[in-house]
Amino acid sequence: MSELAHGLLLQEQGRLEEAEACFYGVLAREPENDFVLGRLALCQWSQPGKKRQALGSVDAAIRLKAEEPFYHALRGIILGDLRRGREALESVDRALALDPGDAFALSAKAAAYCSMDRWAEGEEWSRRALAIDPGNGMASNLLAHTLRLQGKVALGEEEVERLLAADPEDSLAHVNAGWSALQKGDRHRAETHFREALRLDPDSEAARDGLIESFRARSVFYRGYLAYCFFMQRFTGGKQWMIIVGVYLGVQVFRRALESFRPVYAALLAVLWLGIVLWVWLAPGIGNFLILLDRSARLALKQGERHQGIAVGGGLIAGLAGVAGGIWWSYAPALLGGVGLVASTVPAALAFDNDSRRGRLVFGCVTALVYLLTLTVIVIEAVRYPGNSIHPATSVCGMIGLAAAIACTWLGNVRSLRRGIEE
Repeated sequence: MSELAHGLLLQEQGRLEEAEACFYGVLAREPENDFVLGRLALCQWSQPGKKRQALGSVDAAIRLKAEEPFYHALRGIILGDLRRGREALESVDRALALDPGDAFALSAKAAAYCSMDRWAEGEEWSRRALAIDPGNGMASNLLAHTLRLQGKVALGEEEVERLLAADPEDSLAHVNAGWSALQKGDRHRAETHFREALRLDPDSEAARDGLIESFRARSVFYRGYLAYCFFMQRFTGGKQWMIIVGVYLGVQVFRRALESFRPVYAALLAVLWLGIVLWVWLAPGIGNFLILLDRSARLALKQGERHQGIAVGGGLIAGLAGVAGGIWWSYAPALLGGVGLVASTVPAALAFDNDSRRGRLVFGCVTALVYLLTLTVIVIEAVRYPGNSIHPATSVCGMIGLAAAIACTWLGNVRSLRRGIEE
């Protein structure tokens, strides 16, 4: 068996690193073999952390054979994974210009739209691919995905059932089935599908993430948060900002109107709004904290998720205990320290389980700042206890800490601070 044939066999078996080594061996002898470069790019794209290498390999293949539509389509998929959606569309359009009836290129265009959260266009191009090749698994999975994210749950379930009937061993189909079940509120069926997806593909991050979500959904508190997420996922980033700002302005106008004749109701509305904001940002961390209490489920958590659970869940419990204790014993250091710990949970929720390096740095620094300010306040007030009033330095530290926590509730909506770019 030739080295190339051996590499292709290894790639088919999912032994990607060994296949990659074989392809490099062939290229050492035949550096201008575009077919091998294309297979190498496909092999690298399928491995975590090698998307940029895959882009370099497929670019080399295109330089050697620019008229091959498969290379341009694959390049589009890789660019989509790298969050370069516009470039991905340009590359896929070049593939379709070469072969308008290429089902793989049509599926790649659907994937490019999905990378930009343009679900309606993703659905349209998935259907075009399936019209040409009804058995195209990539297009079918993308169609199920886009239908679900548009809230077309019934249609999405039909597509998932068709996928599973065609190939019950398709890990991605089980992932789609799991998310459909979770969106319908059936966490038990969702957990079953995610477990099956992991059995079929133990390295599937999508399946692991889905399983974690199904564990978190054991909490009624978290199921409400998921419903909010499913609703917001239907919209692009710009529309999400419009909804958030619109609701915020509406609440503020209504609150000011209430202040003129029902000040108590206005205060209750402000408290309700604060509770909703905290619920949105703290729900994942609290969900992870609850998973940590389950001996078997906690094994599925990554280190960042564990730290998030401890910082958010533990910080919230300790903070509320400090506030309650401070009020009960009239001890200002405990009360103010508790408020600081509660405030720290917002940036902490965004710092530890964050795919964006920039986001981890920004929110990590804010978390450290709030911790430092809280400790400073505790020390100042403990040294001067019992004082008749709060020290001016305490007021300054408190205002800075609260302002930083509030800023995080807005910065958390910036996608570049939340989404990582695959390497």
